[in-house]
Amino acid sequence: MGASSSPIAAAAFALFLLGCGVAEEVAPPDAPQAEERIEALLPGLIDAIQAKQPVFVMDHVSPEFKDERGLDYFDVRSLVEAYAFRDDQVGARLESVAITPAENGRQRVAARVSFALGQRLAEGTPLPPGAVTYAVDLIFARDGARWQAVSGGYRRE
Repeated sequence: MGASSSPIAAAAFALFLLGCGVAEEVAPPDAPQAEERIEALLPGLIDAIQAKQPVFVMDHVSPEFKDERGLDYFDVRSLVEAYAFRDDQVGARLESVAITPAENGRQRVAARVSFALGQRLAEGTPLPPGAVTYAVDLIFARDGARWQAVSGGYRRE
């Protein structure tokens, strides 16, 4: 996340066989999707940033996202893709996280996240020169079984 936050909606398709004298085939129901745990999402997002998986990150940002400075979904997408398509490694590390309930079933996530270009950030090691740490405060809402960031803010420490 850092100066970015990061959304994409899932699509469902139905297949039908039509024709004279041919019965419609009914597809078996989809297996119920397990509800995503917000506690597991944050480390997963950090891993996705380092693995340069922008789709996973953006799946967790609502198309209606807006941060306190005006950064919207498309701004977040541009930032995430810019880092994902770089030749350099992108290191990210979750330094701390606190999750508290917010109104309407939402969750407030206050976290500190460090980033560095050109190297991974191992747990418990000192940050390399040039690394930056951001305090991130995001509101997540459920979108089906998944959580998506709907608003928030950040500041460089």
